[in-house]
Amino acid sequence: MSTLDKDGMLIDDKISLKRYTSIEHGNLTRVSAVVVHQTDAPTAQHTFNAYNSGGNGAHFLIGKNGQIYQTASTLKRCYHVGRLIKSKCLTLDKNSCDSVEMAKILAKSWSNQIKALDAHERQKAYPYRYPVNSDALGIEIVGKHVNDTQYEAVTPSQNEALQWLLAELYSHFTLTKTDVYRHPEVSYKNPGEAKGATW
Repeated sequence: MSTLDKDGMLIDDKISLKRYTSIEHGNLTRVSAVVVHQTDAPTAQHTFNAYNSGGNGAHFLIGKNGQIYQTASTLKRCYHVGRLIKSKCLTLDKNSCDSVEMAKILAKSWSNQIKALDAHERQKAYPYRYPVNSDALGIEIVGKHVNDTQYEAVTPSQNEALQWLLAELYSHFTLTKTDVYRHPEVSYKNPGEAKGATW
C-alpha cells in the first residue's frame, strides 16, 4: 500500500516522483474524481519536455512500459479537463435535467450552447455534474493521436499500471470506479482518447 506524504506525493516503489510545479495552478482542496487521458505524444519524455514549459498537465503519467510517474502534487490543481464540460444529465439521463432551462440552452447556436451548458453544469456539485479541474486528478497515458476518432492502443502494461494506480487513489481519496472518467466523456475531445484504458 502506498503512502501519501505531506506534499501530496504518492510514495511507493512503483511510482517515480517527477514533479513539475510549472503545471500546478493553485490548490486542489478536494478530490472527487479522476479523469483518464492520452498524451498525443510518442514517449513519456516528450510529455516531460512539454511540462517544462508549464500550462496544461496532469498529476500522473503512465509510460508505454507501464512505468508510473507522479508529475504534480495531489494537493495542487492541474489544467487537464478542458475549458468546457459536457452536461452529465443530458448524456446519462435527460429526464433528470431541468427541462425548462435545458430547452433554453438547446435553442442556442452550437458555440453558445456548449458555453451555456458548461456554465449551467458548473453550478451543480459533483456527482451531479462531470468533474472539473478544481475537484479531479488527471492521469495521462502515453499514446499518439492517430486520427479524428482514435489514439494508439493502450498497452497491457499501461492498463495494469492504471488499475494499480487507481486502486491506490480509491483508498487515499475514498473514490470508486464510478468516479473515473475518460476525457471525451467529460469535455469535447477526440472520442478515441483513452478508449482502450480499462479499470
